[in-house]
Amino acid sequence: MQTLKPWPVDGLESVPNCPVCGNGRRELLYNDLTDRVFNVAPGQWTLYRCTQCESAYLDPRPNQTTIGLAYENYYTHTAEDTPEAQPKNLLVRQLHAWVNDYINVRYGLARKPAGFGGRWLVPLVPSFKAKADTKLRHLPRPPQDGGRLLDVGFGNGGFLKLASEMGWHAEGIDFDPKAVAVAKARGLNVRCASAADLSDQNEQFDIITLSHVIEHVHDPITLLKDLYRLLKPGGILWLETPNLDSLGAKRFGRNWMALDPPRHLVLFNTDSLRNSLAQAGFGQISPHWNGMVLFSIYAQSAAIARGQCGQDAVHQVTPSFAAILAELRGIVQPKKREYITFIARK
Repeated sequence: MQTLKPWPVDGLESVPNCPVCGNGRRELLYNDLTDRVFNVAPGQWTLYRCTQCESAYLDPRPNQTTIGLAYENYYTHTAEDTPEAQPKNLLVRQLHAWVNDYINVRYGLARKPAGFGGRWLVPLVPSFKAKADTKLRHLPRPPQDGGRLLDVGFGNGGFLKLASEMGWHAEGIDFDPKAVAVAKARGLNVRCASAADLSDQNEQFDIITLSHVIEHVHDPITLLKDLYRLLKPGGILWLETPNLDSLGAKRFGRNWMALDPPRHLVLFNTDSLRNSLAQAGFGQISPHWNGMVLFSIYAQSAAIARGQCGQDAVHQVTPSFAAILAELRGIVQPKKREYITFIARK
Protein backbone atom coordinates (compact mmCIF):
# COMPACT_ATOMS: atom_id res chain seq x y z
CA MET A 1 0.00 0.00 0.00
CA GLN A 2 1.14 3.55 -0.76
CA THR A 3 2.34 5.36 2.33
CA LEU A 4 1.58 9.06 2.76
CA LYS A 5 4.41 9.54 5.23
CA PRO A 6 5.81 13.03 4.56
CA TRP A 7 9.23 13.71 3.14
CA PRO A 8 11.60 15.12 5.78
CA VAL A 9 10.96 18.88 5.87
CA ASP A 10 14.66 19.70 6.14
CA GLY A 11 15.28 17.53 3.08
CA LEU A 12 13.30 19.72 0.66
CA GLU A 13 14.37 22.63 -1.51
CA SER A 14 12.34 25.26 -3.32
CA VAL A 15 12.47 25.56 -7.12
CA PRO A 16 11.08 29.01 -7.98
CA ASN A 17 12.42 29.00 -11.56
CA CYS A 18 12.42 26.39 -14.29
CA PRO A 19 15.62 24.29 -13.99
CA VAL A 20 15.75 24.02 -17.79
CA CYS A 21 15.38 27.61 -19.01
CA GLY A 22 15.33 29.70 -15.82
CA ASN A 23 11.89 31.19 -16.47
CA GLY A 24 9.80 32.00 -13.38
CA ARG A 25 6.38 31.80 -15.02
CA ARG A 26 4.60 28.49 -14.77
CA GLU A 27 1.27 26.71 -14.49
CA LEU A 28 0.16 23.92 -12.19
CA LEU A 29 0.19 20.55 -13.91
CA TYR A 30 -0.59 18.13 -11.04
CA ASN A 31 -0.65 18.31 -7.27
CA ASP A 32 -0.75 15.65 -4.53
CA LEU A 33 1.34 13.22 -6.61
CA THR A 34 2.76 10.18 -4.81
CA ASP A 35 5.16 7.36 -5.63
CA ARG A 36 2.94 4.88 -7.47
CA VAL A 37 5.63 3.09 -9.46
CA PHE A 38 7.65 1.51 -6.62
CA ASN A 39 5.53 2.59 -3.64
CA VAL A 40 8.59 3.26 -1.48
CA ALA A 41 9.17 7.04 -1.48
CA PRO A 42 7.36 9.15 1.12
CA GLY A 43 5.81 12.53 0.38
CA GLN A 44 3.26 14.25 -1.82
CA TRP A 45 4.48 16.31 -4.76
CA THR A 46 3.47 19.19 -6.99
CA LEU A 47 4.45 19.30 -10.65
CA TYR A 48 4.53 22.61 -12.54
CA ARG A 49 4.95 23.27 -16.25
CA CYS A 50 7.10 26.14 -17.47
CA THR A 51 5.15 28.51 -19.73
CA GLN A 52 8.29 29.32 -21.73
CA CYS A 53 10.09 26.05 -22.57
CA GLU A 54 7.17 23.76 -21.57
CA SER A 55 9.33 21.48 -19.44
CA ALA A 56 7.85 20.31 -16.13
CA TYR A 57 9.47 20.17 -12.70
CA LEU A 58 8.74 19.42 -9.05
CA ASP A 59 8.52 22.26 -6.55
CA PRO A 60 9.48 21.69 -3.81
CA ARG A 61 11.72 18.72 -4.50
CA PRO A 62 14.11 16.50 -2.51
CA ASN A 63 17.52 18.05 -2.07
CA GLN A 64 20.69 16.20 -3.00
CA THR A 65 21.21 15.07 0.60
CA THR A 66 17.90 13.22 0.90
CA ILE A 67 17.08 12.17 -2.69
CA GLY A 68 18.47 8.71 -1.92
CA LEU A 69 15.31 7.99 0.10
CA ALA A 70 13.45 7.63 -3.20
CA TYR A 71 15.74 4.81 -4.37
CA GLU A 72 15.51 2.40 -1.45
CA ASN A 73 13.94 -0.37 -3.57
CA TYR A 74 14.92 0.68 -7.09
CA TYR A 75 15.28 -1.65 -10.10
CA THR A 76 19.00 -0.88 -10.33
CA HIS A 77 19.61 -2.90 -7.17
CA THR A 78 19.06 -6.21 -8.99
CA ALA A 79 21.16 -7.41 -11.93
CA GLU A 80 19.07 -8.19 -15.00
CA ASP A 81 20.74 -11.56 -15.50
CA THR A 82 19.58 -12.95 -12.14
CA PRO A 83 16.74 -15.51 -12.17
CA GLU A 84 14.28 -13.17 -10.44
CA ALA A 85 14.86 -10.49 -13.10
CA GLN A 86 14.11 -12.76 -16.04
CA PRO A 87 10.70 -12.70 -17.79
CA LYS A 88 8.42 -15.54 -16.73
CA ASN A 89 6.18 -15.56 -19.80
CA LEU A 90 7.17 -17.95 -22.59
CA LEU A 91 6.23 -15.53 -25.37
CA VAL A 92 8.33 -12.74 -23.86
CA ARG A 93 11.28 -15.13 -23.50
CA GLN A 94 10.93 -16.10 -27.18
CA LEU A 95 10.87 -12.43 -28.22
CA HIS A 96 14.02 -11.85 -26.18
CA ALA A 97 15.69 -14.81 -27.90
CA TRP A 98 14.86 -13.42 -31.35
CA VAL A 99 16.16 -10.00 -30.34
CA ASN A 100 19.37 -11.66 -29.13
CA ASP A 101 19.87 -13.28 -32.51
CA TYR A 102 19.38 -9.93 -34.23
CA ILE A 103 21.76 -7.98 -31.99
CA ASN A 104 24.36 -10.75 -32.18
CA VAL A 105 24.55 -10.27 -35.94
CA ARG A 106 24.03 -6.50 -35.99
CA TYR A 107 26.35 -5.59 -33.11
CA GLY A 108 28.86 -8.45 -33.02
CA LEU A 109 27.66 -10.05 -29.79
CA ALA A 110 27.17 -13.63 -28.62
CA ARG A 111 24.11 -13.30 -26.37
CA LYS A 112 22.23 -16.42 -25.28
CA PRO A 113 19.64 -17.76 -25.72
CA ALA A 114 19.48 -16.69 -29.35
CA GLY A 115 16.32 -17.68 -31.22
CA PHE A 116 16.83 -18.98 -34.74
CA GLY A 117 15.69 -16.51 -37.39
CA GLY A 118 15.67 -13.39 -35.24
CA ARG A 119 18.20 -11.73 -37.52
CA TRP A 120 15.59 -11.84 -40.31
CA LEU A 121 12.36 -11.60 -38.31
CA VAL A 122 13.21 -8.60 -36.13
CA PRO A 123 13.89 -6.16 -39.03
CA LEU A 124 10.48 -7.05 -40.50
CA VAL A 125 8.68 -5.53 -37.49
CA PRO A 126 9.62 -1.85 -37.00
CA SER A 127 8.77 -1.87 -33.28
CA PHE A 128 10.99 -4.89 -32.58
CA LYS A 129 13.88 -3.45 -34.54
CA ALA A 130 13.55 -0.05 -32.85
CA LYS A 131 13.52 -1.69 -29.41
CA ALA A 132 16.50 -3.90 -30.22
CA ASP A 133 18.59 -1.00 -31.57
CA THR A 134 17.66 1.11 -28.54
CA LYS A 135 18.82 -1.71 -26.27
CA LEU A 136 22.29 -1.25 -27.81
CA ARG A 137 21.80 2.55 -27.98
CA HIS A 138 22.56 2.52 -31.71
CA LEU A 139 26.24 1.93 -30.98
CA PRO A 140 28.69 1.80 -33.86
CA ARG A 141 31.34 -0.90 -33.82
CA PRO A 142 34.30 0.28 -31.73
CA PRO A 143 37.55 1.43 -33.34
CA GLN A 144 40.52 -0.93 -33.35
CA ASP A 145 41.82 0.43 -30.04
CA GLY A 146 38.41 -0.22 -28.47
CA GLY A 147 37.38 3.38 -27.95
CA ARG A 148 36.21 4.83 -24.62
CA LEU A 149 32.55 4.81 -23.67
CA LEU A 150 31.04 6.38 -20.56
CA ASP A 151 27.57 5.47 -19.32
CA VAL A 152 26.23 8.08 -16.91
CA GLY A 153 23.70 6.64 -14.49
CA PHE A 154 24.33 3.05 -15.56
CA GLY A 155 21.47 1.44 -13.62
CA ASN A 156 22.29 -2.20 -12.94
CA GLY A 157 25.04 -2.24 -15.56
CA GLY A 158 23.20 -4.19 -18.25
CA PHE A 159 24.17 -1.84 -21.07
CA LEU A 160 27.77 -1.53 -19.87
CA LYS A 161 28.04 -5.30 -20.08
CA LEU A 162 26.77 -5.28 -23.68
CA ALA A 163 29.10 -2.44 -24.68
CA SER A 164 32.07 -4.26 -23.15
CA GLU A 165 31.14 -7.42 -25.04
CA MET A 166 31.14 -5.37 -28.25
CA GLY A 167 34.73 -4.37 -27.57
CA TRP A 168 34.26 -0.89 -26.13
CA HIS A 169 36.36 0.22 -23.15
CA ALA A 170 33.17 0.86 -21.21
CA GLU A 171 32.95 2.50 -17.80
CA GLY A 172 30.15 3.99 -15.77
CA ILE A 173 29.36 6.51 -13.06
CA ASP A 174 26.30 6.66 -10.81
CA PHE A 175 25.31 8.49 -7.64
CA ASP A 176 23.61 5.43 -6.09
CA PRO A 177 26.05 3.33 -3.96
CA LYS A 178 23.77 0.28 -4.15
CA ALA A 179 23.71 0.39 -7.94
CA VAL A 180 27.51 0.74 -7.98
CA ALA A 181 27.84 -2.31 -5.73
CA VAL A 182 25.59 -4.40 -8.02
CA ALA A 183 27.57 -3.40 -11.11
CA LYS A 184 30.94 -4.00 -9.46
CA ALA A 185 29.77 -7.49 -8.48
CA ARG A 186 29.23 -8.11 -12.21
CA GLY A 187 32.87 -7.22 -12.89
CA LEU A 188 32.11 -3.85 -14.49
CA ASN A 189 34.31 -0.75 -14.42
CA VAL A 190 32.15 1.65 -12.40
CA ARG A 191 32.40 4.16 -9.60
CA CYS A 192 30.21 6.35 -7.46
CA ALA A 193 30.69 9.78 -9.02
CA SER A 194 29.07 12.52 -11.07
CA ALA A 195 30.12 13.97 -14.42
CA ALA A 196 31.34 17.07 -12.59
CA ASP A 197 33.78 14.86 -10.64
CA LEU A 198 35.61 13.87 -13.85
CA SER A 199 37.58 17.11 -14.07
CA ASP A 200 40.66 15.22 -15.27
CA GLN A 201 38.85 13.52 -18.17
CA ASN A 202 38.20 16.43 -20.56
CA GLU A 203 37.81 15.30 -24.20
CA GLN A 204 38.60 11.68 -23.32
CA PHE A 205 35.44 9.82 -24.40
CA ASP A 206 34.32 8.76 -27.86
CA ILE A 207 30.74 8.06 -26.74
CA ILE A 208 28.69 9.04 -23.70
CA THR A 209 25.28 7.51 -23.07
CA LEU A 210 22.56 8.76 -20.76
CA SER A 211 19.50 6.50 -20.59
CA HIS A 212 16.61 7.79 -18.46
CA VAL A 213 18.95 9.81 -16.27
CA ILE A 214 18.53 13.48 -17.13
CA GLU A 215 15.04 13.54 -15.60
CA HIS A 216 16.59 12.50 -12.27
CA VAL A 217 19.16 15.30 -11.92
CA HIS A 218 18.76 18.62 -10.16
CA ASP A 219 20.61 20.70 -12.78
CA PRO A 220 20.17 19.14 -16.24
CA ILE A 221 21.82 21.99 -18.20
CA THR A 222 25.01 21.84 -16.15
CA LEU A 223 25.06 18.07 -16.65
CA LEU A 224 24.83 18.44 -20.45
CA LYS A 225 27.65 20.99 -20.41
CA ASP A 226 29.79 18.60 -18.36
CA LEU A 227 29.14 15.81 -20.86
CA TYR A 228 30.08 18.10 -23.75
CA ARG A 229 33.35 18.84 -21.95
CA LEU A 230 34.11 15.14 -21.49
CA LEU A 231 33.54 14.18 -25.14
CA LYS A 232 36.28 14.19 -27.74
CA PRO A 233 35.72 16.55 -30.69
CA GLY A 234 33.30 14.74 -32.96
CA GLY A 235 32.21 12.51 -30.07
CA ILE A 236 28.67 11.18 -29.73
CA LEU A 237 26.12 11.73 -26.98
CA TRP A 238 23.20 9.29 -26.85
CA LEU A 239 20.37 10.09 -24.47
CA GLU A 240 16.79 9.11 -23.81
CA THR A 241 14.12 10.48 -21.45
CA PRO A 242 10.30 10.38 -21.13
CA ASN A 243 8.36 12.72 -23.41
CA LEU A 244 6.00 15.06 -21.58
CA ASP A 245 4.00 15.59 -24.79
CA SER A 246 3.57 11.87 -25.53
CA LEU A 247 0.29 10.16 -26.31
CA GLY A 248 0.58 8.23 -23.07
CA ALA A 249 1.07 11.38 -21.01
CA LYS A 250 -2.11 12.81 -22.51
CA ARG A 251 -4.11 9.59 -22.14
CA PHE A 252 -3.15 8.69 -18.57
CA GLY A 253 -2.67 12.16 -17.06
CA ARG A 254 -1.61 11.92 -13.42
CA ASN A 255 -1.47 8.11 -13.80
CA TRP A 256 1.25 8.29 -16.45
CA MET A 257 4.04 6.11 -15.15
CA ALA A 258 6.82 8.45 -16.29
CA LEU A 259 5.74 11.19 -13.87
CA ASP A 260 7.39 8.95 -11.23
CA PRO A 261 7.68 11.48 -8.38
CA PRO A 262 9.91 12.22 -6.58
CA ARG A 263 12.58 10.44 -8.64
CA HIS A 264 11.75 12.39 -11.81
CA LEU A 265 12.62 15.98 -10.98
CA VAL A 266 12.38 17.37 -14.54
CA LEU A 267 10.45 16.26 -17.62
CA PHE A 268 11.10 17.46 -21.18
CA ASN A 269 9.31 17.57 -24.49
CA THR A 270 11.24 17.19 -27.74
CA ASP A 271 11.71 20.93 -28.30
CA SER A 272 12.92 21.71 -24.77
CA LEU A 273 15.43 18.85 -24.82
CA ARG A 274 16.69 19.77 -28.28
CA ASN A 275 17.13 23.39 -27.19
CA SER A 276 18.94 22.27 -24.04
CA LEU A 277 21.39 20.20 -26.07
CA ALA A 278 22.03 23.14 -28.38
CA GLN A 279 22.54 25.42 -25.38
CA ALA A 280 25.19 23.02 -24.07
CA GLY A 281 27.02 23.20 -27.43
CA PHE A 282 25.82 20.04 -29.20
CA GLY A 283 24.97 19.91 -32.89
CA GLN A 284 23.72 17.37 -35.45
CA ILE A 285 20.88 16.37 -33.11
CA SER A 286 18.95 13.48 -34.65
CA PRO A 287 15.86 11.69 -33.23
CA HIS A 288 15.45 7.94 -32.99
CA TRP A 289 12.55 5.74 -31.98
CA ASN A 290 12.24 3.38 -29.02
CA GLY A 291 9.53 0.87 -29.94
CA MET A 292 7.40 -1.60 -27.99
CA VAL A 293 6.03 0.94 -25.49
CA LEU A 294 2.85 -1.15 -25.39
CA PHE A 295 4.70 -3.67 -23.21
CA SER A 296 6.28 -1.11 -20.92
CA ILE A 297 5.13 2.41 -20.16
CA TYR A 298 1.55 1.89 -21.40
CA ALA A 299 1.09 -1.30 -19.41
CA GLN A 300 2.57 0.26 -16.28
CA SER A 301 0.45 3.41 -16.59
CA ALA A 302 -2.67 1.29 -17.00
CA ALA A 303 -1.76 -0.63 -13.84
CA ILE A 304 -1.39 2.63 -11.92
CA ALA A 305 -4.77 3.79 -13.21
CA ARG A 306 -6.27 0.56 -11.80
CA GLY A 307 -4.80 1.35 -8.40
CA GLN A 308 -1.90 -1.10 -8.67
CA CYS A 309 1.82 -0.57 -8.32
CA GLY A 310 3.35 0.33 -11.67
CA GLN A 311 5.87 -2.51 -11.39
CA ASP A 312 3.03 -5.04 -11.36
CA ALA A 313 2.78 -4.74 -15.16
CA VAL A 314 6.44 -5.03 -16.13
CA HIS A 315 5.93 -8.35 -17.94
CA GLN A 316 2.38 -7.84 -19.21
CA VAL A 317 1.97 -9.43 -22.64
CA THR A 318 -1.60 -8.49 -23.64
CA PRO A 319 -1.51 -4.86 -24.79
CA SER A 320 -4.66 -2.79 -25.08
CA PHE A 321 -5.94 -1.43 -28.39
CA ALA A 322 -4.97 2.08 -27.25
CA ALA A 323 -1.40 0.89 -26.63
CA ILE A 324 -1.19 -0.71 -30.08
CA LEU A 325 -2.54 2.48 -31.68
CA ALA A 326 0.01 4.61 -29.79
CA GLU A 327 2.77 2.29 -30.97
CA LEU A 328 1.72 2.75 -34.61
CA ARG A 329 1.31 6.52 -34.27
CA GLY A 330 4.78 6.73 -32.78
CA ILE A 331 6.22 5.70 -36.13
CA VAL A 332 4.85 8.77 -37.91
CA GLN A 333 4.51 11.30 -35.05
CA PRO A 334 7.98 11.72 -33.46
CA LYS A 335 6.85 14.48 -31.09
CA LYS A 336 4.19 12.17 -29.62
CA ARG A 337 6.42 9.19 -28.85
CA GLU A 338 6.64 8.03 -25.24
CA TYR A 339 10.38 8.55 -25.12
CA ILE A 340 12.64 11.20 -26.59
CA THR A 341 15.72 9.48 -27.99
CA PHE A 342 18.42 11.76 -29.39
CA ILE A 343 21.90 11.30 -30.77
CA ALA A 344 23.99 14.49 -30.76
CA ARG A 345 27.56 15.31 -31.69
CA LYS A 346 30.18 17.60 -30.24
